[in-house]
Amino acid sequence: MTGRKILKGALTQLPIEFYELTVRGVSHHPLPVIDFTSRDHFPHRGARIEWWYFTSVLRTAKRKAPLGLEVTFFRVRTLVDSVIVHVAVTDVGGQKFTCTGMVLPVHISFTSDAHTVIALFGNRVGFNEDTNSLVIDTHLRGLQVKLSCDVRDIMAQGAGGVQEMQNSPGDASYYFTMPNMNTEGAIILNGETLPVAGLTWHDHQWGNFNVVGLKWDWFSLRFDADDLYVMLFNFDRRGTTYGCGNIYRHGQTMRVGRFEVRASDTSAARHGVRYPIDWEMLIFDSPEAMSPFMVAHVRPALNEQVVSSLVTPDYWEGLCTVHAEVLTPVDLDGTPFLDRQVLDGFAYVELTGYEG
Repeated sequence: MTGRKILKGALTQLPIEFYELTVRGVSHHPLPVIDFTSRDHFPHRGARIEWWYFTSVLRTAKRKAPLGLEVTFFRVRTLVDSVIVHVAVTDVGGQKFTCTGMVLPVHISFTSDAHTVIALFGNRVGFNEDTNSLVIDTHLRGLQVKLSCDVRDIMAQGAGGVQEMQNSPGDASYYFTMPNMNTEGAIILNGETLPVAGLTWHDHQWGNFNVVGLKWDWFSLRFDADDLYVMLFNFDRRGTTYGCGNIYRHGQTMRVGRFEVRASDTSAARHGVRYPIDWEMLIFDSPEAMSPFMVAHVRPALNEQVVSSLVTPDYWEGLCTVHAEVLTPVDLDGTPFLDRQVLDGFAYVELTGYEG
């Protein structure tokens, strides 16, 4: 066992185990369904864990290829509120992945500013109710992001936004997605200012769910030209798996009955962890279906897109391309939902819990 692994275990695993003790009882309380309102952009007092997750596909006149962007604000409450900020840029043209972050145990004032969702030493997520837009403003070790994202559609993950996190009833979270926010602003990367525009996918999740021993594979497939967005995720908690997902198009959401994911390759991170890459995804319209109605192939724009830190778990989070085919038409509530077609787009994939 390396010195880094021992140190990282002390700095990450012990706090995670302590968090688990604080939610052991409350995690099994059932959650009532809710209707998402503008107030739900802001922190939730009763949640011990909450995150605001932004993944963007952006264009700039200074690059022929797109930029991928991840900005995440985590809030974890045990004895105090700990805030974690992660920022990562995938520069496809430059074949470079840049990431940075900040971890500090601080207390968040839930009512300090009606326009500030969460802020930490100049790093901020804001909300403007007049324009129904979220603002991202981060400044971390020379990597700066300043974006405005217009909220359009909201996709509830699970009925009423209640998403089961594993096969144990009651262990759930609130989970809402804004998959297609028009975005513009600027990124300063290695001293270069890049004016950008594109689309951002935003996940806001909160609750009191278990995280120890949890592997999480998350796929967001984005076919912007067809206004089609697919989210699939697998939870593996100590060998017990649970998978689910949604397809969103033209304001309608279809629950995915079953899907299968097969990786044909792996990528080795700097510290020896291997992550599966190059995925084939088979999507079925019911648990009993023998043949998929949709097949997608997802490939990383760069193989090495790992957010690594001594004080938080490492995870693979990266910009990908996706090529898909709808093999058979699909109806939703008696009306046409998907037609046979070939689709190309972008994806973001997150793989966490692989450190072992």
